[in-house]
Amino acid sequence: MVYLLNNDICIKDILADTTTSASILSGAMTDYQKQKDELTKAQEQFKTERDEFENEKKIMEKFLKNSDVIQFNVGGEIMFTSRASLLHVANSTLSKKLLGKSKEKLSIDKDGNIFLDFNPKLFRHLLEQLRLFEDGEKIVFYPPLTPILTIPFNNMLEKLGLTPAPMSDDDIFTFNVGDEIIATKRKTLSRIPNSKLSTLLSMNKPSDMDLNGRPFLDYDPKLFRHLLTQLQSEQTTNFEAPSIESKTAFNAMLNNLGLKHK
Repeated sequence: MVYLLNNDICIKDILADTTTSASILSGAMTDYQKQKDELTKAQEQFKTERDEFENEKKIMEKFLKNSDVIQFNVGGEIMFTSRASLLHVANSTLSKKLLGKSKEKLSIDKDGNIFLDFNPKLFRHLLEQLRLFEDGEKIVFYPPLTPILTIPFNNMLEKLGLTPAPMSDDDIFTFNVGDEIIATKRKTLSRIPNSKLSTLLSMNKPSDMDLNGRPFLDYDPKLFRHLLTQLQSEQTTNFEAPSIESKTAFNAMLNNLGLKHK
């Protein structure tokens, strides 16, 4: 009886060991499959990154040839410029990205063009200035004359690591006044704080613009020029109409602009 009992115990131990071994094996297989899946995923990721690197490498090899004319897709508009123009500012974000020295990767469109997500009009304005710079010359970028483009232009410069020109009282702004283009200086428009004229200098997007993006002011151009003449002479109140006949229209314009008439 003892012998049989011992046999029963041995069989139970063997079965227990077998179950334990099967459990261990199952766990090991699960771990193996998990590691295999992770390795496969890592290999796929590596292949994707390698393909992207090779693609960028080909683009950069083409770009780094001094004789190359570079083709860009800027906000959906194709532009051409020379490598030298783009690299005028050596330590800018723009040049670092183009030379592969930036952590940010270049964006490439479906046709293989370097893609820059900026307003084409603003970037073209920047390119025109880059083309004019001489080696060793202090580089400062001036915004377009249209007031509403100043802020977005400077924002674009900041993203590209370029330095905008400091604001000056002599900055020139253009307006469409009654379908006539009129230009004047910042100091003239800012002569009276909190007026509609001074507010225009800091507005991102005025409610009324012409087809060229200039602020549109629906006034008689002659009356507006007459007002500017008085502002340019540092007059800040009691503005006078050019004639008795135009006094009503002139005063209405002043009221709309937040200015005081005589």
